Amino acid sequence: MRSSDRSTRKALSCCRETKITLSGEIKTYPCELVSLNNGLGILRYVIDREYDVHGVVLAPGDETIALYWEDRPYTLYIWHRRTAETPVYYFNIADCISLAPREFIWRDLAVDILVDGRGVHVLDEHELPADLDVDLGRYIREAQAHILVHYDNIIQNVHMLMPF
Repeated sequence: MRSSDRSTRKALSCCRETKITLSGEIKTYPCELVSLNNGLGILRYVIDREYDVHGVVLAPGDETIALYWEDRPYTLYIWHRRTAETPVYYFNIADCISLAPREFIWRDLAVDILVDGRGVHVLDEHELPADLDVDLGRYIREAQAHILVHYDNIIQNVHMLMPF
């Protein structure tokens, strides 16, 4: 989304993203609700501090468009950086996704997949606990395999949903 598009956008509703980690830590982020329909929710978040995610530098003012599906084993963040023309795609393997107009809640299952101009990168597998439940481990591996095979189609379909 270009900055001129952002300035003409209508005021959006406040919605909190609540992320629960595998260890039970709860993180919340104030976001703007872009859309919520039929089990698909879209939030917008303006980044407020610098992050370095596997060599992708996000700076204050960069934008995240985050998509959540209640029936998929992942969320998808699309990062629009002011210093780059092309977006970066960041899949979070997830479960327990619950979407409501004032709060999106989901469990982050540690493993992430980053898609950028350098390629496709599986991140944070080392964060999985040694005593991870067998069924949950299988769920994570199957979600990871699905994303690695289908990420290009997922991204194309997302762009058809919402051109940004």
